Amino acid sequence: MSAGIRFVWIACFGVVLSMGMLTDVYSEERRLIKVGDPFPEILLKASDDPKGTAYLGISEGKSFTINDIKADLVLVEILNAYCASCWRQVPVYNKLYSLIESDPQTKGRIKMVSIGVGNEDWEVKYFVEQFEVPFPVFPDPDFVMHEAIGGSWTPFSILVRQDPTGKTGIVASTHLGVQYKQEEVFAEMRSLLDVDLATFREKGKKCETKVVYVKPVLTEEELKARIKEAFANKGKDLSRFEKVKLASGREVYTGVVQKDGKETRLFARVISRPPPCDVCHDVHFIYVFDKTGKVLEFDPLQLTKKGNRDFDEADVDKIRKRVVGKYVFEPFVFDAKVDSVTYATITCAVIFKGLNEGQSLFKELQQQGLI
Repeated sequence: MSAGIRFVWIACFGVVLSMGMLTDVYSEERRLIKVGDPFPEILLKASDDPKGTAYLGISEGKSFTINDIKADLVLVEILNAYCASCWRQVPVYNKLYSLIESDPQTKGRIKMVSIGVGNEDWEVKYFVEQFEVPFPVFPDPDFVMHEAIGGSWTPFSILVRQDPTGKTGIVASTHLGVQYKQEEVFAEMRSLLDVDLATFREKGKKCETKVVYVKPVLTEEELKARIKEAFANKGKDLSRFEKVKLASGREVYTGVVQKDGKETRLFARVISRPPPCDVCHDVHFIYVFDKTGKVLEFDPLQLTKKGNRDFDEADVDKIRKRVVGKYVFEPFVFDAKVDSVTYATITCAVIFKGLNEGQSLFKELQQQGLI
């Protein structure tokens, strides 16, 4: 179970859920895509596999959107290559693919794709080979598609009814979690094939959106004490300590220390976010940087690996060596082969995703005259 509070609301054809991330003890509402919504036209890179591109009706090696797939209905599965629940989903969806392809009424009209959030090309390829997935799987290493659909846990399945006029497809149904009965999924897909798009839009108006918050692991006072301690380790005589709310709604902690006879202003950002995994613990950490944007400290609040076991000192040290000394305005490119802690690839990908928001954060601090 996650350390965060998780709420799922079942409505319309599937799951409708809104996620909030309690970052710096404030919440940012995020709505998970639901029935009636247009499916985001996020570009994906087609593989060089002629079989896969022919199946989807797209060009080899070129970028495409889900809207470009030649079909009446597309099942888009959001997964992560290291998600155990996604592994359990594979044999069911492999059988579902066979059902679709063996039925003359659905072959060519229903297509399936999966998107590996936080995964690189090689991870996706290994996943496909390991589980003998017969339909295309595409990487989403920077969580772009994941963010566009609201940032769900995995596996998350979305049925997209394509618009025959070529306009953006509409979400016809969603399901959060493993689906174990391929016959029931197949029956639902068949029933949605010829439903008018306006029907989905109307059903979407009746779907309720709920909010989930990631539960903080420290109180505000405990958090301030932790950050003050981190600042004090970088200088002495801490003064002018405060929490600043930026125009975007994000919050940073800042203070001034004395170092080498000079005043040095420090900043701390608290990241709290859920992972793309339905059984993993939420990710919480602090990073400290100075007015040049240089990362000075990485302080874990809650980081876990397989079995939801806490990172040990060696694990934390590995992350510190990867991030301390870098600059927040530069991209933190995650390479699972180099940057990942053993049995914690998902958590590490989320850490790097959180650090990458430092680019826009630094610009905002500059714009508000804080740097």
